[in-house]
Amino acid sequence: MSNKLQAVIFDFDGVIADTVPNYYEATKKMAMEIGAPFTREDNLKYQGVPRKILIDDLVARTNKVFTELEKEVLGNRKSDYYKVLISEFTVENMLPGMYAFLKELKDAGIKFGIASSSSNAPYLLERFGIRDWFECIVDPHSLKRGKPDPEIFLTAADCLGVDYANCAAIEDGQAGLSGILQTPMFAVGIGEGEVFEKADWRVSSTLELKADTLLAKFNKR
Repeated sequence: MSNKLQAVIFDFDGVIADTVPNYYEATKKMAMEIGAPFTREDNLKYQGVPRKILIDDLVARTNKVFTELEKEVLGNRKSDYYKVLISEFTVENMLPGMYAFLKELKDAGIKFGIASSSSNAPYLLERFGIRDWFECIVDPHSLKRGKPDPEIFLTAADCLGVDYANCAAIEDGQAGLSGILQTPMFAVGIGEGEVFEKADWRVSSTLELKADTLLAKFNKR
């Protein structure tokens, strides 16, 4: 018996919201304050990775010693910088084509979930006027393991009440896509590189995402 697409689980930053440059700016500012190098390539590598891992790695790039409390303060400072940068976001800050893609899926009766390491997804979905389109937004603080562990995607599917094999999941981060590939879900990767070539459907841009194409590719799997 073939599976039917019933739900799509989305990463948030770099998939729905155009926030990746803002993450870089906020993290770079904090990293400079402690004398840690941080590049745009680093920013892509750490997309979706839990904040604690990012801070631990940045601290390790310095010749200074930080207590756990001090590292927590650094993480909060980075988060505060980021919140200022996104405070005026509107629907115009969604990635190209994503509003139309979501509307197409919604009209097709597909359920939506968010599997993001960011705690800001609910706030920005409200800013975009689409918060009520999502039946489940996983709280990243409720998880035992961060990406690339698949826990967050499996949790979202459980929350939606949909069998894993009847879900598609969309990621632009290497860690997140690696997590999806460990599940029975249909993996959609937005980006270039070795991990993305393993996706069931790889696109270079969100503009390429269309509901009818996703449904056709899912059904042919």
